[in-house]
Amino acid sequence: MFGLIRVGAYLVSTFTIWQFFQGDIGGINGFSLQKHLVLDPAHGMIFGVCAGFSNFTGIDVSLIRLAWFIATLYRGLGILIYILAFLIMPIAG
Repeated sequence: MFGLIRVGAYLVSTFTIWQFFQGDIGGINGFSLQKHLVLDPAHGMIFGVCAGFSNFTGIDVSLIRLAWFIATLYRGLGILIYILAFLIMPIAG
C-alpha cells in the first residue's frame, strides 16, 4: 500500500509541474501567475472543493471527483483531505 501512495504522490507532483510549465510564463496564452485556489460552491456538488480544484488546474471536474472517490476508498483518506481542503480554501468572491 505504501507503494501505491508513493506512485500517487509522484503522479500528482508530475502533473502539477506539467500544469505550471504548460503555458507561457508572463501571462501570454491565458496563463496567469495570479490564479488562486478557492472554493467554487456555485458549481460544486457538496462544498465546491472539486470545482475549485478544477478551476485552478483546468482539469475536468469529473476526473477530480473520480480521483477523490478513489482516495476515499483507501481507508477514508479522501474524506479527511476533502474536509481539510474545505477548511483551508477561501470562498471565491
